[in-house]
Amino acid sequence: MFDIKDKSMFDQAEIVGSVPARWRMNPSYMHTFGITDNFFIIIEQPLAISFTKMVKCHLMNQPLCTCLKWHDDQNTLIHLISRTDGKLKRTFTAEKFFFFHTINQFETLDKDYIVLDLCCYKDAKMLDCMYIESIKNMHKNPNYAELFRGRPLRFILPLGEDGHDHTSEENLIKIESMHQTVNSNDNNNNRNFRDTKDMLSRKASAYFLPDGKIFVKPELICDLGCETPRFNYERLGKEYRYFYAISSDVDLDNPGTVIKVDTATKTRVTWSEKGLYPSEPIFVSNPEGQDEDDGVIVSAAVFGKNNESDVCLIVINAKTMKEISRTVFSTPGPVPKCLHGWFSMDK
Repeated sequence: MFDIKDKSMFDQAEIVGSVPARWRMNPSYMHTFGITDNFFIIIEQPLAISFTKMVKCHLMNQPLCTCLKWHDDQNTLIHLISRTDGKLKRTFTAEKFFFFHTINQFETLDKDYIVLDLCCYKDAKMLDCMYIESIKNMHKNPNYAELFRGRPLRFILPLGEDGHDHTSEENLIKIESMHQTVNSNDNNNNRNFRDTKDMLSRKASAYFLPDGKIFVKPELICDLGCETPRFNYERLGKEYRYFYAISSDVDLDNPGTVIKVDTATKTRVTWSEKGLYPSEPIFVSNPEGQDEDDGVIVSAAVFGKNNESDVCLIVINAKTMKEISRTVFSTPGPVPKCLHGWFSMDK
């Protein structure tokens, strides 16, 4: 006998919903999923993991990536599962893409749409860039930076449509802005960039296919590669405006750039320092704050060149993206750059 408090979260877990994999012995690789007030969102990308290869991988002590297969001729499926009864409500189809991280997702106030924001890549070739040999020889590969070229995209999923009164040419997205509770006028004095390119001006769309399924096309949120996205977690699964990320563009002047994105105006503010490489930017809200971005960003960072044994903790104003303070630590040996970060208050 033992108290339930001694159990881990996995011991207490239960299945609340499921959707069959399109390839029974080759389920899609999923790093994250989405959740809103009424739905779980499962993104079934065409990167699959082979159960049979996993056995071989285990026996031959091979890396997990040898079990992965990219299906270049397949689309991405986006499943909505009801949080009420655990049943599949609808599946949307999108062009093939690869992703690690969802940014956030929410239902519009009128419950007519779900907004899904993701950090996307056109395919899974960027995984090949993570091998040690690939990293060592990146200067010899002229396409290395292009393989890492990901972008944050917004998908808009229409709810309640049955296809009886619509043609395949009709865009099912009838609303001008998904931000129904914020003033999205472009008057943010803290921004230092306004993109006028055609890509950022394009809107997401959704159309019925001849078979009755809905095909969704995303819109671009920011013109920089964004990874390990974080935001004010009081807005998880709810309408939000800002998220923070580190740049995934390895050919930037400062690859260690921290980015703040305004999803309503599609503008961005950045912070960077030459030779400094931050990790995942964690948002810590001001307990007395009123605004969504009232707080600080906390990130662990390493130095380049000859400072391999130094690491620092950076605190950035989440509203202005100006550095507030930092603490530098010297360690006995080299410190590798981390990807994710997590901070908790000492209680």
